[in-house]
Amino acid sequence: MTRHEIEEELDGLYKDLNFAYNADEETLCRAFNADSKQEYIKVLTEEVNKYETLLEEYNLPEDDGMDYINLQLSQGMAVTRW
Repeated sequence: MTRHEIEEELDGLYKDLNFAYNADEETLCRAFNADSKQEYIKVLTEEVNKYETLLEEYNLPEDDGMDYINLQLSQGMAVTRW
């Protein structure tokens, strides 16, 4: 999934979660074909956590820990330092 797709999915889940918290149990069960309000909120919360974890992976730095300057120097390559 792309970052945009994850963010779109999270937006939808947050809207559903907001509706779930504010709706009465009968309306919620009918709208989402759920057995109970608490169960549906629990499932939504788990989905939100899953997508937030996926989104965090995109925020991790891309540094792999390799010292490329010293690697280039050890191989006799020219190095441009910023």
